[in-house]
Order: sequence, then structure tokens, then C-alpha cells
Amino acid sequence: MKEQGSHYPYVMLIATTVMAMIIIGGLSSFSILYKELLDFYNTRAGDTAIISSLCIFLNFAIGPFANYAAEVYSFRLVMIVGGFLGFLGLFLSAFVSQMELWILTYGVISGLGFGLVYSPCFTVINFYFERRRALAIGTVLLGTGIGSVVFPFVFQSLIAYYGLRGAVLVISALTLNICVCAALIRQPKELSHRKTSLHQKTNSEDESQEMKNKTNHDEKKQTCFNCHVCKPKRPLFHFSLLRIPSFLIYSIGFMCSIFAYFSNFVLIPGHARAQGMDSEDIAVFLSVVGGMMVLARPAVGILADSNLIHKRNIIGAFVAVGGILSIILPWMPGFFPLIIYSVSVGIFPGSFFMFIPLLLLEITTLDNLPQAQGLMNLCIALPVGISQPAAGWLRDLTGNWCWSFRVSGAVSLLAGVCFVLEPAFRPKKCLKENQTVSSESDQLENL
Repeated sequence: MKEQGSHYPYVMLIATTVMAMIIIGGLSSFSILYKELLDFYNTRAGDTAIISSLCIFLNFAIGPFANYAAEVYSFRLVMIVGGFLGFLGLFLSAFVSQMELWILTYGVISGLGFGLVYSPCFTVINFYFERRRALAIGTVLLGTGIGSVVFPFVFQSLIAYYGLRGAVLVISALTLNICVCAALIRQPKELSHRKTSLHQKTNSEDESQEMKNKTNHDEKKQTCFNCHVCKPKRPLFHFSLLRIPSFLIYSIGFMCSIFAYFSNFVLIPGHARAQGMDSEDIAVFLSVVGGMMVLARPAVGILADSNLIHKRNIIGAFVAVGGILSIILPWMPGFFPLIIYSVSVGIFPGSFFMFIPLLLLEITTLDNLPQAQGLMNLCIALPVGISQPAAGWLRDLTGNWCWSFRVSGAVSLLAGVCFVLEPAFRPKKCLKENQTVSSESDQLENL
């Protein structure tokens, strides 16, 4: 990995990995709480799934605003505020008496908090790692896999010992560790140099003016103070990306991928519960998903960095395989088919997250990545918000989970088609230029 300056970027990599582990580990393990909420409040599957879906929706939807706020103020401050909001929402959830209030406490408050942390985690790492950027992103995603392995058993054990309310209190305290990790984050030089330049320019002008007229000392002090609170004049979104066919195709692909992926965290526990399996079995399935993420994502990152296969073809094949298995699963009931399916979710659909910034950097520059990734997160937020309730409502409508699996699989197959066929939507001139640049970069790396 090529890094900026000292070895401190590795400290930040560890910090962002831990934060991603807490957030995604908690969100994916909500399936354990999902079963308890169904029993505790005696509610419908689709309605209860709104809680988690709203939290995940906000986690992605406010990504653009989180990245912009991190650029205006600092990544550290934004992440600390987000960590506190995540704690506050969970803490309040332990005391609510109605399931609908969970939508406000966990869905909205914690969702906003997690959103202020999650997207900046990946954005800030892109500024500190260049040659092995895919491996760095894969390392952060490795944390999400570790969280998905550990947290289901932690949630299950806490519920067994302390009940639903006590378990949520302990989980809220665990979430406060996000604030500790966020304190280790430093602002990238690429984002801070604009303020520094403006400070120097303003200070030099002040000195020159002071030489001419010392009576304006108070006015110049006020000007100098204002320069320290100035904000970079950069757009919140780069809507010009919507005119690029590749960005639109990638957006559709990632929207379909994330719809299919997050629906699994309702499909797996719901399907297992319908076959008479208990919470311990569900925890095993979710941990298998996380375990395969741990094993697969670093290997996938190395494969993506090797340029042996184009990144869009890798992710296209992965989500297509996941979709086929999702369609087949309803015809194979039992414990072991669900284990095999959980393995496939961890390896194939679960790998698409790391490809979002990698494919965006083929369309835009590193300096514009925060706005580009923010716009992409805004695009994928909608399918995140409807994926789990849609699976639950289909189950309520049909009486089983079969059609929920089939719809999820079909959407995943559509994502694979979008990624693989993306070059067909590029202008021929751009395609030839990209191929030339790619071959030149490969030759430089070989040298």
C-alpha cells in the first residue's frame, strides 16, 4: 500500500474498520432482534421490518450530507456526532413500550447517527491509500464481516441473559466506541489544503494592508477570524454524473445488488423460523454470512487490484451467482441448504460494497470522489429502504417466503446483467481511451 506520510494511515484504517464492524455488525444482527420484536410486540413481519429498513435507508441516504459536512468541518467531528446519535437511539429504544416508537428511536435517530459515520469511513480511506486502494477498502469491509460473525452470538447471549430491553442497553453502550475510534481520524490533505491556501492568502493581504494603514487593525483581525471558519465552495452533489451512461448503469446495478443483499437479513431468519428453527440456528446462519465475508473480501480485493479480470465483470458474476442460488433455495428446505445459502451470501452478493468506490474512480477523479460516492449512496438508499419490508409484505401476502426469495434472486440477476453489459452503453471513444489508459497503467506497474 502506498500511503501519505507516516504509518498513521494504518491507525486510521484500523479505526474505520472497527467503526464499520460496529455499524454493519449491528445492522445485520438486527435479524436476531427482529425475531424477538415479532414475539414481544406480536406484530406483522412486514411492519416490523420497517424499523431496520429505515435505519439502513438513512445510513446510506445521508451519506452525501455526511461527506459534505466532513469536508466543511472535519471527518472526526462528524463521526463523533454520528456515534453519539447511534448510541442515543439505541438507549431510548430500551425504554419504549410500543413497536412503532422503535421506528423513531432506532430507525430515525440511530439511522442518522450511523449514516454520519458509515459513508465517511470509506471516503476518508480512499485519500490515504493509492496503489492498494481495493485492499484497503476490503480491509474495512473485513470489519463488517467480523461484526457479522460476532454480533449475532453477542446479541443472542445478551437477550438470553438480560432480556430484550437489557440487551439493547448493553448494545447502546457498545456503540459509544464509535466516538473513541472517530477521535483517531485526521483530515486528508487534499481537503484541507483549500482552507490553508485561503488562510495564507488572507494573512498576506492583512500584512500588506497593515503596512499601509495600521488603523485598520481591528478590522483585519475580524477578517482573519472569518477566514478560519470559511467553508469550501463545493457542490453537495455532482449531478453532472447523471449525464454519464456508465454512472447510470452502475447506479442501477448497485441499487439492485443492495436490494437483494439486505433482503437476505429478513429472508434467512424468517425462512428458518417458518421451518421451526430457533434463535441459535438463526445466529449460526448470520455468523456464516459474516465469516465468509471475512474470508472472501480480502481475496476479492487482491483479485480486483490484480487487473486480471475487470472489476465490473467480477461483481457482475458474483451478484448473478447469488441471484441464481436465491431462486433455487425455496425448493430445498432444511438446515444445510440454508447453511450453503448463507455461505453464498457472504461470498457473492456480500462483496459488492467494495466495488462502489472502485468503479466510481473510473468515472470521476479522487478529488471529486466524496460528491460522487454521496450521489451513489443517495441512489442506493431507496432500494435499501424498501427491500426488507417488501420481503415481509410478500410473505404476509403469500403465506410463505418462497416468492420473496425468487423476487430477490431476479433483482440480483438484473444487477449482474447491468454490470456485465455496462461497456455497451459507453461511447466508443471513451471506451478506447479507458482501454489505453488501463494498458499504460499496467505497464507502469510492471516496471
